[in-house]
Amino acid sequence: MLLEPLLTFRNAITDVQEIGDGPFGTRRTYIVGAGTFEGERLRGEILPGGGDWMTIGKHGLANLDVRKTLRTHDGALIHLSYQGLYRFDEALSAKVERGEDAEFGETLFQVLARFETGDERYDWLNSTLAVGEGRETTEGVEYHLFAIT
Repeated sequence: MLLEPLLTFRNAITDVQEIGDGPFGTRRTYIVGAGTFEGERLRGEILPGGGDWMTIGKHGLANLDVRKTLRTHDGALIHLSYQGLYRFDEALSAKVERGEDAEFGETLFQVLARFETGDERYDWLNSTLAVGEGRETTEGVEYHLFAIT
């Protein structure tokens, strides 16, 4: 298998819903705000309204379950979903609160992504699996996704 750069995306986080401690860990939902994405084969905007239904377990290790909608520059709608792992780190959180973006690799922030669309121009995405790495920014998040080929 090979990894090919697929796209980079950035989006805001507009709200955080603290669900609280439950039987599987601490539940928190991050509401996805507007954003952008670009890659060699596609570009456009991230529509507001998606979410990250996160469960935080022991030692700050979180399970990510994210869904959002992409709209390409030529009007196609694409459902993006990804699952992954994120490790909360107090020093990193303090850095972002001071107004500094995190760097890629500063903490565990990795995902496996899938796409779904009915637009024939982007049908190739329906059979594309991608892996990626994220980072926190002062505005929200940024990810680099790579297609598995």
